[in-house]
Amino acid sequence: MSNGVAEGVLMSPLDGYAAMPTRQRGAIGMMAALTLGLALLCTLIVVDSGRLYLEKRSLQRIADIAALEAAGRRGTCSDAATAAGFATQSATRNGFTPNTGGRTLTTLCGTLTVGLQSQRVFVADSTQALAIQVVAAHPVPRSIAAGIVALFEKTPSPANITISATAVAASAAPLA
Repeated sequence: MSNGVAEGVLMSPLDGYAAMPTRQRGAIGMMAALTLGLALLCTLIVVDSGRLYLEKRSLQRIADIAALEAAGRRGTCSDAATAAGFATQSATRNGFTPNTGGRTLTTLCGTLTVGLQSQRVFVADSTQALAIQVVAAHPVPRSIAAGIVALFEKTPSPANITISATAVAASAAPLA
């Protein structure tokens, strides 16, 4: 013994924890499991959101093309209702068959006016076909995350949700 300290004995604040290794067992495994679970949940939400985004984008493309074709071919909503026929033909050519599997395609004729904040607004008027509005809708499976949440709700949620896309196209005034 020199200077009042026993030889071979180190006094450290960490010695108390080292003496009881059973306290720390499994902590890293639990943290890894929680981190893996959180990463899996985030991946699920990202993939699910991406799926719904792509469905909406595809539907918007179909509505845009149908509105452009109906307006470009000068469709009308009066007696012959050619605008609806042109829009339906266009949507069918692009893989969207209306009135099957809950899919709908609604066509309205009207005009474009400038509303508040200088935004163009579609005004429905079946006697005029200066602008044509096409609304496409179809049901898609509910998101996986929302389905999991629905398991814990008292009232059951539907298995599908309906997404829709709206497009307005106006034909240019005749040059001659």
